[in-house]
Amino acid sequence: MPCIKPAQPENVKGINEETFIREGKGKLKVMVESGDETLETTMSGSLKSVEEIAEMLGVEARDGKIEAVVDGVKVRMQRGKLELEFESGDRMRVEKA
Repeated sequence: MPCIKPAQPENVKGINEETFIREGKGKLKVMVESGDETLETTMSGSLKSVEEIAEMLGVEARDGKIEAVVDGVKVRMQRGKLELEFESGDRMRVEKA
C-alpha cells in the first residue's frame, strides 16, 4: 500500500500559477473568475504532468487525477486541465488550447 504524505505548507508557500507551467511548445488557455468578472488569455507553454504536480504539492494522484485541498486551495487536475479554487471564491482554470 502506498504511503500518503500529508501536504507540507512550508513546501507550497512559494508556489504560484507559473509553477504549474512548463515553458516550451504548446498553448494554454488561462481563465480567472473573480466574482462576476472573468479574465481569459492564452499563453505559450504546457502544464506539468499530474504526477509532477502531485509530488510538488505533497498529495497523491489517483487514476491520473488530483482532487485535494492544499493550504486552503482546492486543487483539481487531470491531464491537460488544472483548476484552482481559492478560499475567497476566486477560481483559476488552465487548460490546453
